[in-house]
Amino acid sequence: MLLETAASEALLLEGRAHLLHLRLGAAERTLRRLASRPDGAPAAYFHLAYAAFLKALITEEPHDLDAFFGRSDTLNTLLDAAPSTPWAMHLRAEDHLHRALAWAKDERYVRAALAGRSAYRHFERVVAAAPGFDEAYLGVGLFHVLIGSLPSSQRKLLRVLGYEGSVRRGMAELRRAAARSRLQRDEATLYLGLTDVLLNGSKGGGVEQLAGLHAAYPASPLFSYLYGYALLVNRRADAAAPLLEDAVQAGTQAEHFFIDYAVFYLAQCRFRQGQYAEAEAGYRWYLRRHRGAALKAVAALELGLALEMQGRRTDALAHYRAVESARVFDSDVAARRKARRLLAAPLDPFERALLRAANAYDAGHYAEAGRLLDDVLARAEAGSPVHTEALYRRGRLIHAEGRHQAALEAYAAVLRAPRPDATARWAPWSQFYIGEIHREQGDEARAAEAYRAALAFRGDYDYHQSLEQQARVALGQLAPAGK
Repeated sequence: MLLETAASEALLLEGRAHLLHLRLGAAERTLRRLASRPDGAPAAYFHLAYAAFLKALITEEPHDLDAFFGRSDTLNTLLDAAPSTPWAMHLRAEDHLHRALAWAKDERYVRAALAGRSAYRHFERVVAAAPGFDEAYLGVGLFHVLIGSLPSSQRKLLRVLGYEGSVRRGMAELRRAAARSRLQRDEATLYLGLTDVLLNGSKGGGVEQLAGLHAAYPASPLFSYLYGYALLVNRRADAAAPLLEDAVQAGTQAEHFFIDYAVFYLAQCRFRQGQYAEAEAGYRWYLRRHRGAALKAVAALELGLALEMQGRRTDALAHYRAVESARVFDSDVAARRKARRLLAAPLDPFERALLRAANAYDAGHYAEAGRLLDDVLARAEAGSPVHTEALYRRGRLIHAEGRHQAALEAYAAVLRAPRPDATARWAPWSQFYIGEIHREQGDEARAAEAYRAALAFRGDYDYHQSLEQQARVALGQLAPAGK
């Protein structure tokens, strides 16, 4: 990172260790010392900007975003005067990637796109100038995964503008960075793990990669939070809860930065475990504490549901009314729709049972989920919305248990069921999971056919953006003949 002395390198490594432990105050003090050294300013300001970037992602506070861009501007001025080495080009590319992500977090998508284009071009220059420079493949891999997972219409436009990429290529590049980076191996492993968990159904070892980072940094609230989140996403709520508790507890200590999102996901753990009073307290804490828009709609909805499941329908109504968000993220749109339905009518007995079943499944309590779903399927009218939802959830449960043929039959029954509500997600997601079963069985041709059938569903159904992205990623992971 343009350093020339052992003393500067020692300060850099100390500052990076503080960053990865989320001791941001200590990191900034160390990096300021590095910045004062003759050879240290570019490396120091890259990491000072990164510290502010992390704050802005977590808090969504305008002053943290302003601090990031101010430090980023200083870094780029320093790099203008630096020799054009692979490290200098890489620092600029990484910084522009952070700028793109920061603008996207602030929902300023035109600026995010411009910064992303600049970052992409800078990464291309690094790889062209030094193809053996492994650090660059973190950013390159992220771009290629993103491009490969976009809808085909957007990918065609990007190709016209000179952007190329595929999921398969991007994941390989991320793996290269995680295995061979000299300095940023932990960050590359983090991004590889999160990409696998979020976009690839945790099929590529993402949970294990995040577990390894947590083992390497057991006192870091960042890695406790991310590993806990990955476990929760993978229906292991009982294992996730202690990690999220650790992240919350560490954040209350003066030396660590507090991760608001850990409070939300700990509350969601309790909600899925059926501990509605504990979930209520956690959601209230998050809604009071976090000033940004992230997860607010879901928190308000699930707070209302936690209250209604405790028999406090009147208290719940105020929170259903509070589910207001102008954001277009899948979770916000689905939360608004569900809140409107709940304002119109309380949960009926079938809906209560389905909520308990969904929570039990999401927590990994499969036996409880099965009992509840069997009861709904035995008593609900065939073809009714609750019966169709129960069929879908039954399919998900037996799929998770590895009973593939029975799961295929359940998903097929969902596809045959009436679909009076065009926003219901059960049919398109059943079609996607049919593809997942074929992929798990090694039948890539049938998997590709099922994924394309899922993508053929039209309409603004719940979580349609997530389905399209996951189906694109899944298609991109198949052998070329299956694409």
